[in-house]
Amino acid sequence: MENEHSLIFELAHNAVSHRILEDGYVQFLRFNDSDGQPFNSHPLYRAMAKTSASICLRFVTESETTVHIKRYNQSLLAKQGDNVLDFAALYGRPLDLFETIDVSIDGKREEHPLVSGPLVFQAGRDIAIHLPLHHQVGVKVEGKVEPISKHTKTLLLLGDSIVQGVGIHHPSQNLATLLGNQLGVQVINQGLAGAMINAKVVQKLELEAPVASILLSVGTNDWTIRENLAEIRGEMFALLGRIRKFYPKVPVLLLTPLYRTDILQNKRMGSFKELTQALIQATRCFAAVEVADGLSLSLRDAYDDQFLHPDQKGISFLAKSLAPLIPFQR
Repeated sequence: MENEHSLIFELAHNAVSHRILEDGYVQFLRFNDSDGQPFNSHPLYRAMAKTSASICLRFVTESETTVHIKRYNQSLLAKQGDNVLDFAALYGRPLDLFETIDVSIDGKREEHPLVSGPLVFQAGRDIAIHLPLHHQVGVKVEGKVEPISKHTKTLLLLGDSIVQGVGIHHPSQNLATLLGNQLGVQVINQGLAGAMINAKVVQKLELEAPVASILLSVGTNDWTIRENLAEIRGEMFALLGRIRKFYPKVPVLLLTPLYRTDILQNKRMGSFKELTQALIQATRCFAAVEVADGLSLSLRDAYDDQFLHPDQKGISFLAKSLAPLIPFQR
């Protein structure tokens, strides 16, 4: 049975590992499951860290094949008495996490409802199944399939909800997948909804396709929550230091926070411009860290929530603009 699950993992592109659930389904992971501490500090983190954002199953069917999808529900809300941030109140509006499962058959994309049930494919088909960005699912495969070869180098994405894919309702259209298609690389999406600058979320990944570049996009949540700019600079310095500990020679591109509609307000720590400057200041202490200006890469009229999270048009523009700026280790 373990060998069978390992073979299923061969189908999974953009995955770090997998785990076998009690009911025999396989859950594909984008974080090291053993490094759970930073992801257990809030119900939102616990739920989102176990999603398969940007993971895609790719294979050719050699017989009629059934892929069973099972959806698992987990609360994103803090329980009464929990001493944690109320992200829902801070966000100030409903979070639209509607999404589909996207299936490509011989290059033709279909959008399927995100429900538990089977997907059936005829023999001789080239299949890609894009797993959900914001919801947990398990997978079983029945039939004879041949895995599609994976890319030989990896782009690692570290960031918040925008990186994970909030605002995108079709998982084949998220930032990580678009960048992977444009650059011809595997992309590990370690964006986490609600994430603030935190060195502990940086993991040392042991991958067949080594990490050759890192895209980092954080800070917008910190602007609304943290008390002062000195704290931002300190946390950013620690985060970049941990990246350099695990990936000493891998180029890093910092994408500064994207446009948001409250950009002219002053928060407790100061202005949005001062936030950006504090992030950039921290990068100057580290070699091979470049900066991309998030404001210049933002479409001001392409937001899913009319506030913070870019929609499909905004993310498509961002991916197209970012791709040529991302440096890779030779």
